[in-house]
Amino acid sequence: MTGLIRELVEVLSAKFQNECLEDVRVGIFYTGVKLSTGHGGVSYTMIRNLTKSVCCPEISMAGEIAGMRVSDAIKLAEEGDTISSAIGIATINAASQSLIFGEMKNRYNIVIGRDALDLISIKPSDKVVMIGAFPPYVKKLMQNVRSLTVFDDNKSALMELGLPTDPGVTLESSLKDASVAIITGSAFVNKTIEGLLDLTSNAREVLVIGPTASMLPDPLFKRGVTAVGGIKITDVGKMLRIVSEAGGTRALFKTCAEKYTILKG
Repeated sequence: MTGLIRELVEVLSAKFQNECLEDVRVGIFYTGVKLSTGHGGVSYTMIRNLTKSVCCPEISMAGEIAGMRVSDAIKLAEEGDTISSAIGIATINAASQSLIFGEMKNRYNIVIGRDALDLISIKPSDKVVMIGAFPPYVKKLMQNVRSLTVFDDNKSALMELGLPTDPGVTLESSLKDASVAIITGSAFVNKTIEGLLDLTSNAREVLVIGPTASMLPDPLFKRGVTAVGGIKITDVGKMLRIVSEAGGTRALFKTCAEKYTILKG
């Protein structure tokens, strides 16, 4: 278990000793969970990385996940297969939401309804590196910074945004040279988040963003992150239906979620 996830597991396990997963949905874009507390959380579903089965990939726990204790489910975030990992991250996010907007709300500088990118200082001289193509940010940055380098395994997504599928530089060298680093939450699911953050020590601003990043920000702030942008699920029932019906980020915001940013104090 990585240090970052271990810290989250320790905090959340102590807070959620008796609560369980009431419902779990693994959609093709997002995985969603509902806790017995009524809180919901989502995570990116990384289906293209499923390689355990030649024909029909599956997880062995299918049919047994709903009812699992939250303290056990959050540990799935470190499982080898990306579906189990997504369930674990979604559970971490759901549990985190109950604390961020509950007993810990006065601990954080939370801005509701605003993107992290709009709350930091971006300069024309900035070299911005983005891990995971995030269309709204790409469109805002393309003409306003010195350079924008985007890394994403989904080459078609890069092409749709008019970005090169091969940046011509290594991810490591780009992050080390970046003045602004933006990492999407999918890095939690594929377990690259800590390695990426280790490379951002020279960046003035480090953003971790997206629905999958809707977790307690403290371990991220300790590792140099300056802003965490996530979503608050406002209607858990609708979220579960949207996830089940192959809905994406746009559908979540339209019906059952609102964006927020937590700034490092």
